Amino acid sequence: MSDQKKNRELGTELAVGAFVAAVFIGLAVFTIVISGKNLFRDNVFEIETVLPDAMGLRRNDPVIARGTTVGAVTDVRYREDGVHVKAQLEAPVVFHEGYDVTVVSTSILGGRQLVLREGDAASPVVEDVLHLQGSKPADLFEDATAAVGKIREFAENGALDDLRAFIANLREIGDNLTSGEGTLGHLLSRDDALYTNLYAVVENIKLVTDRLEQGQSSLGKLLAEDSKAYDDLEATLDNLKKISDRLEKGEGTLGHLLSSDDKLYQDLAAAIADLRSIADRLERGEGTVGKLLSSDTEVYDNLNGTLTDARELLDDLREANTLSTFTSLLFSGF
Repeated sequence: MSDQKKNRELGTELAVGAFVAAVFIGLAVFTIVISGKNLFRDNVFEIETVLPDAMGLRRNDPVIARGTTVGAVTDVRYREDGVHVKAQLEAPVVFHEGYDVTVVSTSILGGRQLVLREGDAASPVVEDVLHLQGSKPADLFEDATAAVGKIREFAENGALDDLRAFIANLREIGDNLTSGEGTLGHLLSRDDALYTNLYAVVENIKLVTDRLEQGQSSLGKLLAEDSKAYDDLEATLDNLKKISDRLEKGEGTLGHLLSSDDKLYQDLAAAIADLRSIADRLERGEGTVGKLLSSDTEVYDNLNGTLTDARELLDDLREANTLSTFTSLLFSGF
């Protein structure tokens, strides 16, 4: 009986020991899985980055690249130059110049992940992955707090009163439109007079466009498919171009006036100066014509008297000639 009892106690102890060992093994496996350690893999790649702010990143937080988990954070330490974050990757992420490493929130309830952006594949490869420079993460709550501060500053600076005044003006404009004030208000009101006038204007515009489309009037002929008016206009424009070319070359009198050769201009200027001199002399009453045009009537009176005497002399000569003719006819009969 004693041997059976001993065997039974030994079996019980072995069973308890096996159970305890199984519990420890299970805890070890669970710890390894939760911690993300790769104890049986050789293809583990380590990186280290320096972040200006880790934003609550902790060990075993996932590392994300191209939207998938490629590893886990193994260490987070604060130092003077920033927060040093180490991570083990299961895939060889290749970094290029222009890469980015930052921390992103997984939800508003908490949780962080280290996000890797490799950069442009056409850029040179970054060999030193143990000294990567990270960027400051975007904190949703910090941004929201800053936005609230901006809104509060906006309200405290009187902008809220301006906004209220603007809204009041919009309400007044809306009331005016509703009551039918102004042109737009009349259009929105039930008064059909303005609508009728507007419809008439539209009809007139349609009539004009129809006439243009049918080739009526000068503008319509230019828009019509008949190219005669267009050809005439093109010929006119061509003639104008030829005239402008001749003027530019200095051909013709007007061309000479417009050319760089100023001889004709000088001659014309001299002639104009002579005419001005003659006009000044006439205005001063110099010369016979000037005296005739002046307010002094002496020359005019003398000339008028001379003309009167000459006319009387001609009258006397005509009468004497008539008398002699009559006398000769009278005595010729004897």
